[in-house]
Amino acid sequence: MSQRTWQGSGSKYTLSWGNQPWTLELEADRPGMRIVDRPEDCVLALDGVAAVGRFDPDALSGKSLVRVERRAQRVEATYAASRWGGLEVRASWSPTSRHNGIDLEVQVSASSVGELRGLETFVFSRIAAPGASTGEPDSIWVQPRDSRSAGFSYDGRMPAADLRRLTTLPLHDSIAPGLSQVAALGPGRESGGRYLEMVHPHDVARRIFWGQGKPDLAIAGQLPIRYGLFGHDLEKGVVIRARIRGLWISGRDIAVLPAVALRDFVETPPPLGP
Repeated sequence: MSQRTWQGSGSKYTLSWGNQPWTLELEADRPGMRIVDRPEDCVLALDGVAAVGRFDPDALSGKSLVRVERRAQRVEATYAASRWGGLEVRASWSPTSRHNGIDLEVQVSASSVGELRGLETFVFSRIAAPGASTGEPDSIWVQPRDSRSAGFSYDGRMPAADLRRLTTLPLHDSIAPGLSQVAALGPGRESGGRYLEMVHPHDVARRIFWGQGKPDLAIAGQLPIRYGLFGHDLEKGVVIRARIRGLWISGRDIAVLPAVALRDFVETPPPLGP
């Protein structure tokens, strides 16, 4: 098992990851992992919810946090999104037993019937290069899972100002499990290393990138990325889950480890639990 251990209690924890200290802040505007000396950089962070005709970037924050539990190496936070049909989102962060990763598992349920159509729960990651702006560049690029999720950008959940700078990319005949390199390491970190994220394609309705030019969807570089998880109609009594893994890879392992780590991610079932 991983020797990395959470330190802390309540709504804030710390962990050494990728040879640097990180915090897990559960009452932040974007609850998730942040580099201690660069809090503007965050990964595996909750970033609101959307459904047909609605988007609320603040639905998952300290204001909606109702419960935090520590289960061995898992830190679980439960959020009750106000005015979202009894939507409850449980997010669990845990170090992986292999490699140098952290898994974020997101589980959603609701008490309403027929209200949450095409529900997306968003996860956001951004690690900027030294000196780079942390603002969102002009262009928005969307990679949809299928024809239904391709229409999510135009069903009222995104403002008109965003649509003017948005491009929906063509559908793929088949989508392999996504491997997204969202940032190179900066000064003071392991030279030549990379931070990677991986997610099963069926768990993500849309991957959204910000950038000046069309991104390489396998290697996103230093672009901010937002994952729209699920994209399904959510009814009372239904529970659905998704999982994203963030992984630090040293320079000497970049050529071989991503493929191994991706296979390990795909073949490892999510943890059992309530």
